[in-house]
Amino acid sequence: MRKITPPKFTHKSTTPLILKYLIVLILIYGLAILISLSQVKISSIQDVLQKANWPAKTLLIETFGNENVLFNYAIKKQERPKTMNHLIFEAMTELHFDDIRSLFGSELPGFTIYNTKIFIAGKGLNYTNLPQDNPPSPEIHIETPKKQTPEENTKDQSSQKLKKRVLIYHTHPWEAYKPMNDGKDSTYTDLQKGVIKDGEIVGQTLNKDGVGYVHRIKQGWGYNEAYQKSRLVVLDALKKNPTLSYLIDIHRDSSGRNNTTMEIGTSSYARISIIIGEANPNYSANLFFAKKVKNQLDKNYPDLVRGIVGKTKLEGNGIYNQDISKNAILVEIGGVDNTLAEITRSSQAFGEALAQIIKQTK
Repeated sequence: MRKITPPKFTHKSTTPLILKYLIVLILIYGLAILISLSQVKISSIQDVLQKANWPAKTLLIETFGNENVLFNYAIKKQERPKTMNHLIFEAMTELHFDDIRSLFGSELPGFTIYNTKIFIAGKGLNYTNLPQDNPPSPEIHIETPKKQTPEENTKDQSSQKLKKRVLIYHTHPWEAYKPMNDGKDSTYTDLQKGVIKDGEIVGQTLNKDGVGYVHRIKQGWGYNEAYQKSRLVVLDALKKNPTLSYLIDIHRDSSGRNNTTMEIGTSSYARISIIIGEANPNYSANLFFAKKVKNQLDKNYPDLVRGIVGKTKLEGNGIYNQDISKNAILVEIGGVDNTLAEITRSSQAFGEALAQIIKQTK
């Protein structure tokens, strides 16, 4: 019989099979990766798109430019909004063409100012003199305040007959003014020497102008938990008064007198700053509301507003309870060195402007 020998597998015959196998694996894994990537939302790019602050006039011209190339020559190149390529580049690298701080801001230790954004700068405001928020003086023992009765701990002042539109509250009720508080910047005993006084004056001004308000005065929490606790105050107030739609958290700046005081005519005023949390879904609406407040104050009291500043969670709370309403802002009236007369004038000015805005939007 003829002997049958099995075929011999050589290197040349096995190599094409291995290559084909590897190619198939690469294609399968590559396809799986592409499918996965297509399902991933790039939140950083969405964030850039959301926070883009482009002039409406420029956007209108750019929109027409996509349909008619002649429009592209009707606007200066430097005034055109950022392209999608710019946005993707900024999202991936965190480098911004219009902000030189992005080249080194995240690399320098302690350079947290980089995480604060000036939306609108009033007279004199820049990145060297931004509004400051410092913890209370340790000697007042914020974590263990003096025991109070429920009536002393929680007060609810309001205009009785008017429809309640504005909630005034204080996340940092201990913030005081040194000239009113024997040289100390914090108090837990005499609340009339701090931001509570601002809230009362704003409320009285609103009431005089025919706008209903609720002024919640509550304390008894520490600095680190302040916004979580004040959030409960806000939600409780809204539950009891569903018509409240304007949420005003009143603070005072920790900056010195040079940055927080100005003369209007023959009178001295405490300057006002507005803080917007960039980490909340109502960010754009809150900013729009803040701009309306500033514009109204500018008409009545030019340069009284230091500016509108945005803060992320890297620099502050980032939300400031502003996700609860589209008309929520944090207002800082004056600083630690302002007097009762100065904060009274500015609180009245803010109340007047707020009342005018509310009446215009009815």
